[in-house]
Amino acid sequence: YYMLDFHVLIQRDLYDTLPASVKCVCLSGCSSDYTNGPLPSGSFSGPTAFGYWDDLYIYAGTSQSVYYGTTGTYPNRNMVFEFYMAHFGGPTLYYHFQIVFYESSPNIVAYSYFQSSDGGSSATIGVQSSGSGPSMTYSVDTSGAVPVGSPSQNSPTMTLTFNTNAGTYSSSG
Repeated sequence: YYMLDFHVLIQRDLYDTLPASVKCVCLSGCSSDYTNGPLPSGSFSGPTAFGYWDDLYIYAGTSQSVYYGTTGTYPNRNMVFEFYMAHFGGPTLYYHFQIVFYESSPNIVAYSYFQSSDGGSSATIGVQSSGSGPSMTYSVDTSGAVPVGSPSQNSPTMTLTFNTNAGTYSSSG
């Protein structure tokens, strides 16, 4: 679990610790299920931000990892989880994305994509409150859902912003 510098609010539920896995940021009721599917997913019983639910893997001897930190100052801090990893069985199929929670914007979570070797063709992207919903889905196993990008990508190729209070999402980039 990661202790947060501020409370994260998703679907009207408040959290101050987050367990992050190689595929998502799960707020409670987490799972190690690597086989993605439609949302809501009973594999994750609590609120979960699915930035890229796929069979992703962190290979030993690489700089791949899940990094996190807080940017900004009170009351405008952001909690950023940054994922650098590869696909299981494909150590050169790289994925780099961020999941960002905003202190000043409760119920908002943003996903920024820098590199996605398969463009989303085997991933679920969305957010859910519980294993029975509500949920919002951007894509499930949709080729081209996320721009491929490149290893030298310094700015996001696409950003998805989910408003879990309003039940909407938007895309830019």
